[in-house]
Amino acid sequence: MKKIPVYNMEGQLVSEESISEDIIGQPLNKSVIYYYVKAYLINQRHGNASTKTRGEVSGGGKKPWRQKGTGRARVGSSRNPIWRHGGVVFGPKPKEYMCKLPQKVKAKALQEVLRDKIKEDRIVLFLTGKVEQPKTRLFSEFIKKIGFEKEKILFILGKNNEDNKNLIKSIKNINLVDYDFSDHLNAYEVLKSDRLIIESGIFNLVKKYLGEQNGG
Repeated sequence: MKKIPVYNMEGQLVSEESISEDIIGQPLNKSVIYYYVKAYLINQRHGNASTKTRGEVSGGGKKPWRQKGTGRARVGSSRNPIWRHGGVVFGPKPKEYMCKLPQKVKAKALQEVLRDKIKEDRIVLFLTGKVEQPKTRLFSEFIKKIGFEKEKILFILGKNNEDNKNLIKSIKNINLVDYDFSDHLNAYEVLKSDRLIIESGIFNLVKKYLGEQNGG
């Protein structure tokens, strides 16, 4: 069984959780992670870039000079693409970038990155009661005590509700620290973090993501 440490808010090791080596020991499926990350980044694109064609640029309704007799090349509009302030040829137009992935692929990618973090001992659990008021210093000191102060940390919390409002306020201003919620956790956020600090109360849900049958 793979052991995962559980810390209290004083940074003391109070217990350990375990997860089956059969799950952790499987080879990492890098392909599914690659396809998930590629699709995730594509879906972050807004596609708002836009340029005007010669027909959309204002002005240019009158010929700059007459067609013949000037000795210069004929020009129909001052907004033609080779003139300054003219239209753009084949420029970008707003478009939608969307890459849909099956839910099974998303779930598999999350499973793979979580397994990888556990194999590399990059996951810890923490015990915390209800935070009555925001205490950034308390959580900052907790991170230092467990030796994670120079690493990019992702706190994984329970559902977003009033119970963890002060907890979120306590951690969101700490350098290199981010947070996400267990009910819509995604593989990309897990992958780009150096360490995961998970509320101990939702570890069974993490086990479920990992495919452990009794994780729920």
